[in-house]
Amino acid sequence: MNRNLKKIIAIILAVNTISTIAPVANLSLLTTKAYAANKITNLTVEDSNGDNMSLYSESDCTDKHRVDSDDVQPGKTYYTRKTSADEINIDADGVDSDNIRVFEETSSDTEGKDIGEDVDLSSGTNVITVRVYNGDPGTVKYSDNSYVNEYKIRVKYSESNDDDDEDSDNVYLSSITLMGGNIDFSKKVYTYDVQVPEDLSKITIRARPDCDSGKYDDYKVKINGVKVDKDDKFKDDVSLNKGKNVIDIKVEDDDDNERVYTLNITRGKDNSNNNSKSSEQAEVTKTSQWVQVDGKWQYKDSTGNSVKNTWVQNYFVQADGNMATGWLNNNGKWYYLGDDGARKTGWQLVNGNWYYLDSQGTMQVGWIKDISNGKYYYLNNDGSMAYSTTVGEYKLGSDGAWYNR
Repeated sequence: MNRNLKKIIAIILAVNTISTIAPVANLSLLTTKAYAANKITNLTVEDSNGDNMSLYSESDCTDKHRVDSDDVQPGKTYYTRKTSADEINIDADGVDSDNIRVFEETSSDTEGKDIGEDVDLSSGTNVITVRVYNGDPGTVKYSDNSYVNEYKIRVKYSESNDDDDEDSDNVYLSSITLMGGNIDFSKKVYTYDVQVPEDLSKITIRARPDCDSGKYDDYKVKINGVKVDKDDKFKDDVSLNKGKNVIDIKVEDDDDNERVYTLNITRGKDNSNNNSKSSEQAEVTKTSQWVQVDGKWQYKDSTGNSVKNTWVQNYFVQADGNMATGWLNNNGKWYYLGDDGARKTGWQLVNGNWYYLDSQGTMQVGWIKDISNGKYYYLNNDGSMAYSTTVGEYKLGSDGAWYNR
């Protein structure tokens, strides 16, 4: 029998007899893309003035999508807010700097720069790629796929950082049509006030992107956060509360250039100028979206009420309606939610310890196998990775991997 196969069988048998791993009865074989020793633990971006540029997990770059520099993950794409600086500088910790290359472009002949070198920006959206290699790759081109981990950063550059510069992105809607209301649409007018009857509790909105014929797949349209496409004729039904309703329509192209149109739809009599109307009542008109209440993020449902004790997209709202962050125990399973509230997966470094969360974000314990490098790791009962110790008869190195020799 093959010697390696014998070792694997021996491990599986041993796991069932080692009392120290009682919580796990079987060896879990989990596919991971990241090996802790090759992961960047802190990734920072600075502009040419030395000012830090925050990273975000979504292109809208809102505070709830902000990602801490020490919480970046391999294989992910991050975004920065638009900058007027024509060059940036990227720094990274956790990996030998000789093993990192930064690519200004994604063309096959682009050569990687050393970490810390200035990265030149061109007008529009720049895709910056940071790659980690097992050793010093020397002179390497973008077409070389010998890297072990990759991080992408999308940076939008314009000589002016004014909002009016968004016109240069050339992303528009060609039409907005309301079934139940009237609108005099112009693609360069971004805010509309619409009056509808009080008995109209739902309105159908159609928002078509302005694009060349047959290229609708190059654009994404969201009506009040709901994605629509050519299959449903770019339309959606939106519930209306009595009074004023604020509905955002976002159009975005493949380069993450975007534009937002806002509909202020008033159902029945407009009481927006009534001084007796409290700010809390005004907040109720925001539906099916995240809102900030006393500095905390909450999610308003289609009726304007805060949802509680449930998952919303990739976030969890607590009993008080506020978005959770950090460790979360839900139905007996542990999850880790970053400072941005997003549910994390894969290897995560938290307070100096490595944890592994599966594709659903559930914290794992016991033995796992990293398919990307074929090595075994042991996760303690609290989920933290064991290292520089012995589990049963198996010795773990300083990187947590079992030394099978």
